[in-house]
Amino acid sequence: MACVAAVVVLAAAVGLTLLLHPSPHFTFDGEKAAAGTITVSSADISGELGRVKAYDWLGKERPVQCPEIGFAGPGEYPLTLTAEDGLGKQAQFTLTVVWEAAPEAPTEPEEEPETPSGGEGSSSSSQGGQSSGGNTGEVVYSGGIVEPASITPEVISNPSAITAIVNKYHALPEGYTPSDLVAITTNCGKNLQLRKEAAESWEQMMEAAKADGITLKAVSAYRTKDYQNGLFTRYTSQYGKEYTAQYSAYPRRSEHELGLALDISNTAGIPDNFETTAEGKWLMKNAHNYGFILRYPEDKVKITQYGYEPWHYRYLGKDLAETLYKSGQTYEEYLGVK
Repeated sequence: MACVAAVVVLAAAVGLTLLLHPSPHFTFDGEKAAAGTITVSSADISGELGRVKAYDWLGKERPVQCPEIGFAGPGEYPLTLTAEDGLGKQAQFTLTVVWEAAPEAPTEPEEEPETPSGGEGSSSSSQGGQSSGGNTGEVVYSGGIVEPASITPEVISNPSAITAIVNKYHALPEGYTPSDLVAITTNCGKNLQLRKEAAESWEQMMEAAKADGITLKAVSAYRTKDYQNGLFTRYTSQYGKEYTAQYSAYPRRSEHELGLALDISNTAGIPDNFETTAEGKWLMKNAHNYGFILRYPEDKVKITQYGYEPWHYRYLGKDLAETLYKSGQTYEEYLGVK
């Protein structure tokens, strides 16, 4: 999910020092440094610049030019540090700071909130597979967004269907896990999975984008209930209920648990302005040709009940994806459900 703009503190976070003796060079954790990559989390983000020190061969501190980084959002940012030894010798150290898109969810959350479950009711033959029944609890809105813990969702009857609907009002049955998950190419070193049909379409879409000079990166795909629960709990603790209700799904109500949703980016993280990038624009224009839809459009927040996420794509199959693309409808509007 998106994070606010910030500035990184590098001094204590990465242990970077400089040694200028006899000619200037940099050390990173005690070894002579070369260009590299540092991954930071939200704990390393601060509103002020950290201070990195440099010393010449006499032990005298020398000034270091350490530029401030203004983050537009999670993503990859170059940083070049410069120092002189006082005799005209200069050295630079260039690295890439990677701000990850979201905090890692704990493997075993200390407290797992109970997931509300509705009665399964009678089976439905509609395309989305929602069961009979309805909301029995009070719906509490925060800025027009429903508080997911305040309602009892309908439990869908066909979670294995490619067209299954999962959102705040429609949940996966307890114990359901996709049976056909396969590994996918991510282009960013992550180990992710999708259901077989969605995975094949992702690979085709990725190759088509590559032919157009576009490199798509998968940064999040299938998630277990425990992972989603940890993520939701972490977001609630860190950002509060209102933000979390808009940008994180309650466990069993996340499309990622279907194995049919992808967060796609142009970096290992997700920049806030992804829709303006070449990759974001390519997806907007072409994703439906491979069965994927932009799931949470900017102008349909109150309908989808999620904030605009130009990186979140849902696989529905080519025919249905094309229908939704041409009509401009959300999946909720197409099915006529909340």
